[in-house]
Amino acid sequence: MKSYARIVDNVVVELFSTEGNMAEMFHPDLVWVDITEIAPAPQIDWTANFGTLGWVFASPEAPAPVSPLKTLANKWLAGIRAQA
Repeated sequence: MKSYARIVDNVVVELFSTEGNMAEMFHPDLVWVDITEIAPAPQIDWTANFGTLGWVFASPEAPAPVSPLKTLANKWLAGIRAQA
């Protein structure tokens, strides 16, 4: 069974697995990319770009966690601003 990702505006919007012929199953305007051999497997909301090396997928960047030290510093600075 093969796995496919549907791409819209350089983003994975749908995943589909089948043993059928994708050209016979869907409208030809839909962009389906075979991701069977790609590891890690792309997921919904991953970016997808086509270049000279073929399709390249990337996971969305997770926001950096806010460190406790940064939280304390922001509270301290807010207190100083409130006193001024």
